[in-house]
Amino acid sequence: MSTYLVNFIVYTTAMIGIIFLAVLVYKKFSCNSVSKSQFLNVEDCISLAPRKNLYVVRAGNERFLVASDAERTSLISKLDGNETPAVSVDELPSIVNFQRPNGSKKVFKNIVNNL
Repeated sequence: MSTYLVNFIVYTTAMIGIIFLAVLVYKKFSCNSVSKSQFLNVEDCISLAPRKNLYVVRAGNERFLVASDAERTSLISKLDGNETPAVSVDELPSIVNFQRPNGSKKVFKNIVNNL
């Protein structure tokens, strides 16, 4: 009888722990992306720290950068409509490894000595 009780307590505690972990993961990675309003819309959000988020909010034709934490929500700035879009990693220029000429140390020493 006691083994059944111990097994019940262990499995119930494990299930509660899994449910608690799932709720934490859901809250961490969700950003209220479902909006019922046509006027207000959260375009993007980023989590900076636990319970601290940065939002890009569209209100009509205007966009705002808003910071939110546990105690307050504050407007950071109004975003212009002509921002440059983010560049993807594929569009970045490649880095070239330039070879240093052999006499570069002498040239640098001569420049420093002339100063």
